[in-house]
Amino acid sequence: MRFRFKYLPTIVILIIAGILSVWYFYPSPNPAFYEEDFEQGLGDWLKDADLPLDPNNPGHSVTWNISRVTKISSSGQYSLELHIDGRQDDGTIWLEKEIQTKNNSQIHVTISFEFYSEQESFNIIAGVCAYAGISNPTLEEDFTVLGPANEVEGWKRYTHKKTLITDSTGKVWVALGITVRWETEMTYNIDDIKIIID
Repeated sequence: MRFRFKYLPTIVILIIAGILSVWYFYPSPNPAFYEEDFEQGLGDWLKDADLPLDPNNPGHSVTWNISRVTKISSSGQYSLELHIDGRQDDGTIWLEKEIQTKNNSQIHVTISFEFYSEQESFNIIAGVCAYAGISNPTLEEDFTVLGPANEVEGWKRYTHKKTLITDSTGKVWVALGITVRWETEMTYNIDDIKIIID
C-alpha cells in the first residue's frame, strides 16, 4: 500500500497539536523557584491593604503597618511584622509580588510561608490569607483564607496552591497576609516565603 501524500498536512497538524497540548497542560520540568526571608529588606515585595474608615479619625482609614523586625524570626534575624487596628471588625493587609511567567499558558503556583502568633486562641481573631492570580489583588474578597491566625502558639507553615491560565503578558501576582475577624488590634509575623511556579 502506497503512502498518500494528501494526508501529510493533516498528520503534521495532529503532531504539532499534540506537542503543543503536552507543553500547555503539563508542568515544566524546570519550575521557577523564589524565596524571601527579609534578611536584605523587602526585595520586590510591596505592601497593600483593603481597609475600613476609622470613625475615631474621620476621613482616614484604620491604622496598619508592615515592617521588618528582629524581635522574632523563623530563620535568620528578620521577619515581617503585620499590625492592624481591627476594632472595626474589618480590614485586610498583605504583601504582594508580581512575577513574570510564560504567556498564554497553564501554570501551577504554590505559595508557602511561616506564620507566627503569640498565642493560641479558640476565637478566630484573624484569618491567614493568600492569593495567586493574573491581576493585582485589591480587595479582601480576592483572597483565600488558609486558616485561623491563632491556630497555634508560635510558628506554623501555611501553603496555598492555585492553577492559572496566564494571558498574553505572562504576569502573575502572589500575595499573603491577614484579614480581620475580631474587634481588636492585632499583630502577627511572616517569614521564609517560598514560591514555586511550574
